[in-house]
Amino acid sequence: MKLAAGEGMMSHLLNAETHFAFGENWQSFVKLIDDQRIAAAETDLLRLLGRGDLANKSFLDIGSGSGLSSLAAARLGVASIMATDIDENSTAATRSLLQARLLDSNVDWTARVVSVFDLPQNQYDVVYSWGVLHHTGDMWRAIREAAMRVKPGGLFAIAIYAKTSLCGFWRAEKAFYAHAPGFVQACIRAIYSVWHFTITALATRRNPFTLAKQYNARGMDKGHDVHDWLGGYPYESATPEEIRSFVSDLGFELVRQNLAPGKRHGLLASGCDEYLFRRT
Repeated sequence: MKLAAGEGMMSHLLNAETHFAFGENWQSFVKLIDDQRIAAAETDLLRLLGRGDLANKSFLDIGSGSGLSSLAAARLGVASIMATDIDENSTAATRSLLQARLLDSNVDWTARVVSVFDLPQNQYDVVYSWGVLHHTGDMWRAIREAAMRVKPGGLFAIAIYAKTSLCGFWRAEKAFYAHAPGFVQACIRAIYSVWHFTITALATRRNPFTLAKQYNARGMDKGHDVHDWLGGYPYESATPEEIRSFVSDLGFELVRQNLAPGKRHGLLASGCDEYLFRRT
């Protein structure tokens, strides 16, 4: 049967098999999550959202991945969590982490396999999606769908790849890496890791081995984060001006932004710009 205009694209976007296998990476990573990584995730969540804006709130985590951000939100006082992901392996990782870590908690949580394009119409006090919406294949539509799940007066927190002069290169690299055999991916990871930490060490005048050992961005570890970055396809990016204008037109005001420092050239990565909006 021939699909009507738009149906083929929507079918593609709702199919996890057309995306990089993030869930396999998260299931591997979730085994490494300890108190130190949880504390790092809490710190980063507070830096973006603020503690006072989480207490007793409902929390929608779009693209929950390992579930680490949902766990951090639970520990910071949210009352309920809806964790969603298009990848059933990601949802399984989220579920296993929350079950293990929230046994004695009163937080009401649910983890579901569902695309941002097929979310129920429920609204939440806080809608959070870190580094996810630019991987959907239709970033602007994904941002709109996510934003519409925010209650009036609620918060909308997203992280989106910064637009750089090398976005075309990274899009091609990710499309190749996402479907490459495992041994090819391993070779690319090794080359990228040496390149990344050597250049960073030269720029900061630090030991590259120390940088790699101390890596703990958002509670992540180096190996899983590198794999996530190199394979993250579909891939889109945006400038801060584009994001602020688009979300403002949806009826939101900017509360704060944390822009990725020193990565606008895109030499090592795009980096994610963080935004916190409030629905007016």
